[in-house]
Amino acid sequence: MTSTLKNHPIWQTLSQTLKQLDPNQIAIQHLQACDAQINGYWDEEEFYEVISFTQLPHPKLMSSSWGIFPDNTENSHWLQLKFSLIINLSTDSDSSQDAAQTTIGELILVLDENLEVVDENWLVDVHSPYVLAT
Repeated sequence: MTSTLKNHPIWQTLSQTLKQLDPNQIAIQHLQACDAQINGYWDEEEFYEVISFTQLPHPKLMSSSWGIFPDNTENSHWLQLKFSLIINLSTDSDSSQDAAQTTIGELILVLDENLEVVDENWLVDVHSPYVLAT
């Protein structure tokens, strides 16, 4: 017998959970809490003490996943949210929103069962004119 998860209710549950959580707001709050700054960042072979942005990036959810870390007493659950970090280049006179944006990186947040960030992973284009890398 072949098993499949294609129509499993787990996907509906994850989808409903994400709607209730508002992942983009979680990322915005995280960016604001760290003052849109990364302290200590490795880019390939170079280390930067501080990465900051010329303006607060707008996070856009790219993917999500959840998992379970089994341990000896009970399971620990986590939720991973992956965002693209977008800088809005448009002005009030721009009519095309899509043409007036640029992606400067990605942010992955791992949340515990209490929706607290337990891990973060940044991938930033340090050569972007919207990124200040020192």
